Amino acid sequence: MRSVSTLLHPTGPQPSGVYWVRRVVAILVILALLLGVRWLLTGRGSSTPSASPTETPAASESSTPTPTPSSTPSVTPSKTPTPSKTPSATPTGTATCKDSQITVTASTDAASYAVGSTPRLRMKIQNTSQTACKRDIGADKNELIITSGTAHVWSSDDCSPGGSAQIETIAPGQSFSVAVTWLGHLSQKGCPTNQPAATAGNYKLVGRNGAVSSSPAVFSLT
Repeated sequence: MRSVSTLLHPTGPQPSGVYWVRRVVAILVILALLLGVRWLLTGRGSSTPSASPTETPAASESSTPTPTPSSTPSVTPSKTPTPSKTPSATPTGTATCKDSQITVTASTDAASYAVGSTPRLRMKIQNTSQTACKRDIGADKNELIITSGTAHVWSSDDCSPGGSAQIETIAPGQSFSVAVTWLGHLSQKGCPTNQPAATAGNYKLVGRNGAVSSSPAVFSLT
């Protein structure tokens, strides 16, 4: 066995530094082998894993994947313009109907009635022009008039004058109808009470919208 002096002061044909490097490498190799043997004897057999591995179940067909933010499309709602006012039935730019564009037609639901009946009177307001226009067809502009010869018999304005406006846009060929039930009594302007019932005879019904009047519709009471 070499003496301690020989180990501390190696001699040989090469420089002493070479022998020191060899000895350090040999010592490191011996330490590594010792540590490996120790790990084999103590660490591998007795070590306990910190946690049991958990098997991740495979996703079933019923599972619903949670989308990531990148998979969800971002939708920016478009701004809906708010109208400055509530649109009416009359579109902007539509001209008012001229009287020449309007035709009024009057009719009754029968040609003859027994005295004391309540005839159903009707008036139709139609746009006979080729362009749409707006027209007031409200009660203030409408009137149904019954005459006998030259005598005034009844008018829808005698007891119900005026009324609210109803401006409608009428397309070419389109019409609006107004229906009124006549109770079979005479009437006068101002609606005086206790008016007599109409007697048997021939009568004429005329409808009016504004300044436009219909041709007479003839009916009789028997």
